[in-house]
Amino acid sequence: MKVSMSLTVAENDTDLCYNSKMRYFEKAELSKSKEITCPDIEDYVQPGKEPEIVWYKECKPKQWRQSVVRRRDTLSIREVREDDIGNYTCELQFGTFVVRRTTELSVTAPLTDKPPKILFPSESKLSILELQLGKTPTGLCSQTSTISVCYFNQRYGHY
Repeated sequence: MKVSMSLTVAENDTDLCYNSKMRYFEKAELSKSKEITCPDIEDYVQPGKEPEIVWYKECKPKQWRQSVVRRRDTLSIREVREDDIGNYTCELQFGTFVVRRTTELSVTAPLTDKPPKILFPSESKLSILELQLGKTPTGLCSQTSTISVCYFNQRYGHY
């Protein structure tokens, strides 16, 4: 019996165990659960046999915390945290070859109707932003799970 399958072979990026152009992408929400599967491996698993899959984070073996469970072809994160952001690689042996799949996990804050709470400057204090006439104030804000940080004209404040 002959079997045909599609196969893409690519070199890994320098110092990585994967090619960044061939990653899968997943999103997770902080504090929620998330399952990352080892995708598209069915052609490399013998029927009736459990695949022996090894998981890595950022190409390194990891001591997984208790709330991260490895089952068959799935990595289950019971409560997603900020430090779960990154690249997860699953690896299995297929004859003399190694099959790898890498998934980049991004983490977002839960959706909410509540506006961010301004911690600085306090609502009771006046804040003055000096600009040249005709200039538009520009800022860059980032949000972690508890604090927003905004940068205006090379100065920053925690909001």
